[in-house]
Amino acid sequence: MYDCLQDSYTDFSFAIFDAVGRPRPLCGSLSATTLPSGDAAALDDLADFALAQGYVIDRGAEQLTVSDISLIDALAINSRFGDSLIISCDLRRDPPVRF
Repeated sequence: MYDCLQDSYTDFSFAIFDAVGRPRPLCGSLSATTLPSGDAAALDDLADFALAQGYVIDRGAEQLTVSDISLIDALAINSRFGDSLIISCDLRRDPPVRF
């Protein structure tokens, strides 16, 4: 589980590899919005960063969404842009874990 206040995560209770050894990473979408007192320059920087990493983005006036992002890159974005943007991320594993 990810703790956004501490910028850390704990391992999940399932194997991260499938039966033939391929990784099954968490991935999903990351949304970023400007702080109430902030400006859109941080969104421009995040857009440039995400595009340089090969991600598809959807940009609005005050929000940016990065699609199909990995956990590692989401953590890197939060670490780099967390001071100037409100970051929200929804990551899932495909296929879902069955308990």
